Parts: sequence; C-alpha cells; structure tokens
Amino acid sequence: MANLFFNNTIINGLRKNKDARHLLYFTLGLIVVGVLAVSSCSAMVKINSPLDCITKHLINIGLGCILFIIASFFNYNKYKKSSLFLFILTTLLMLSTPFFREINGAHRWINLGFFNFQPSEMAKLVMIIVMSDFLTRHKHHINTWSANVFPCIYLTVFCFIIFILQSDFGTAFLLFCIWSSLLFIAKIDTKRILIIFLACILAISVAILIKPYRRKRVITYCRPVIQMFLGNKNVDTENVKTKIEKIKDSDSYNTDIAFAAFGSGGFSGKGAGKSDTKLRYLPEKHTDYIFPIIGEEYGLVGTLITVFLFIFFTKTALTINAKCKDDFGKFLSLGIILTITGQAIINMGMTTGIFPSKGIPLPFISYGGSAMLLNCYMVGILVNIARSNSRLL
Repeated sequence: MANLFFNNTIINGLRKNKDARHLLYFTLGLIVVGVLAVSSCSAMVKINSPLDCITKHLINIGLGCILFIIASFFNYNKYKKSSLFLFILTTLLMLSTPFFREINGAHRWINLGFFNFQPSEMAKLVMIIVMSDFLTRHKHHINTWSANVFPCIYLTVFCFIIFILQSDFGTAFLLFCIWSSLLFIAKIDTKRILIIFLACILAISVAILIKPYRRKRVITYCRPVIQMFLGNKNVDTENVKTKIEKIKDSDSYNTDIAFAAFGSGGFSGKGAGKSDTKLRYLPEKHTDYIFPIIGEEYGLVGTLITVFLFIFFTKTALTINAKCKDDFGKFLSLGIILTITGQAIINMGMTTGIFPSKGIPLPFISYGGSAMLLNCYMVGILVNIARSNSRLL
C-alpha cells in the first residue's frame, strides 16, 4: 500500500510538475553535499561517539523527508485558519526554553529526550504564515496606521523573546529582514517603512551595544576598513610566526581560520575527509562553519557547486512564486524563499568575511535537527504551491 501511494501519488505528481521536480533535485543535491561534509566532521565532534553526529544527521534527513511529504500534500491555504494558534504556541515554546538545560551558553532548546527542539526555528515559518495571512486580509488598506501596528507588535514580541531570553541575535536579525521584505512587497507606504526601519535599526544598535561579544564582532568586522583608511604601519613589520600566534587570541579567529581552510583547498580540494582545519582549529565545524570544510576538502569546485545549487534552488522557487495566483500563496512562498536563501547568503558571507560572525547554519548542509526538519517542511510547502499552480492552469 505504501509503495503504491509513493509510486502513484508522489512520483507521478513530481513527473507532471517540472518546477516541483527541479526544486526537489536541487534540494537533494544540497542534502548530499551536507551528508559528505558532516560525515567528514563527525569523527571530530564530541557528542556520544564518533559516528553519532552523522547518524543523527541521517535520522534528521529521514524525518525531514517525512515532513516534506506531509507538507507537499497539505493544502497550504489551511495555514491561514491556524495562524493565531501557531503564534501563541510558538511564543509559549520560546518562553519555556529558560527552564531547560543550557547548551553552548544559551537557553534555545527544549530537551525532548531523544531530540533537542529549537523553537526559534519554528518561529521563522510561523512568522511567515502570520504575516502572509495578515497582509492578504489587509491588502486593500495596508497603508492605514491600524494595519501597521500589528506587524510591529508581532515582530517586537518574537524578537524580544529571542533577544533577551535566548541571546540569539542572528535569528532575530533574520526575522527582521524577512518581516521588512514582506512589508515592502506588500507595497506599504515608503514613509512608514522608513519610520519602522529606523526604529528597528535603533533597536538592533542597542542590542549590539549591550553585549560585549557583539561589540567585538562588529569592531572586528570593521577593522580592515578602518586600517585601510587610517593605515597600519605595524602590519607589514610583523613576521609570519608572530602573526600566526596572534591569530589564536584574535577576535577574528573564526574568520581567519575559515580563510585558511578555503585557501588550502585550492581548485579541486584535498579530498573527502582530508581537511586539516577540522582537526583542532575551526570551531563549530559541523554547523555554522561547515562551508570552509567544503572549500578545503573539495576546493573551488565544491564551493561553486554548493553556491550554484542554492542559486538554482532560488530561481526555481521564484518561478513557483511567480506562477502562484493567490496573494497568500505568493507571500508564503516568498517568505520561505527569503528564509532559506537569506540563511545561505548570511552563512556563506559570514564564513568568507563579507558579514560579521553570526550563528546562522547553512540550510540542508549544516548539522542540526530543528533546522533540517523546518527546511524540509518549507520545501514541501513550496511543492504544494507548485502542485496547486498546475491544477489552476
């Protein structure tokens, strides 16, 4: 019965829809890249055993596939009816995280025994659903102040919880980017966008200033620009050995080691599992800094394959968005695209020094159960929208 359902419903459905099929191909390609990278790092990650990391990663992929199938057949329009419930549930889950065990110096996870669930990952999709529903219902009077107040309160609640209780500046910043992009696409008045934007910039600035480690990251990020304009006569006088010793105590340690990994990989890389950086130098090698491992082991070829997989994924998803006929589907699909592609851009920009260091994983590639499950579910929603587009043609 299961095989019959899989062959007749899923396979035939993908065959009939080119966009959904291509989206699945690119997603699977990214997952394969992730399996290769995580398996290379698994022996160096201390969880329970050397194989535990990759085993858990494969289990997360299997669970993600199940959620993908569920989401691809669940009518996306039904999310509108449950948006308020999802908002309340997610808020309560995020408020409960301080009562669970601290992991890596933060209370961001709920320990379910067999799985550490991260509610802030769920908050990304919930925010997209709530905002899509709200903007769809208020599209004819979106430029009234009464219609603008709710999105501001909504974002403030989520970001306040993530900022204060979970110290997760990266996720809060990503939520702000998605939120502001959806408001812009909804054609909200430019003056209102500017006022809201300036208020959020002020909040972000305060959030950076109140935490010393955030100030250090921003200063480290800006230091090369300052040196370029002001000059630094001591840079060239230091010998190589002194520079290497200073890297260990530098605030830009992660970025410096990531650069070294990319550089040592060359054009074709050192080969699968032959990264030296992962052995003792690079922190969070299996999560936030997995992209440099790909660059070291598979070289420029591997990094370009990864980048182009994300580009083709985004292009296909935008095609699905363009073909969508209803407003809710358009906002929902666009929010999902911004979430997945935005995380990829931030992560790759962070590891290559374009952006300041931030704890944002690489979608479908980095190790992380909650992120993998959410990303697979969001791809399932995109497939469901694509299938709906085909029925309307």
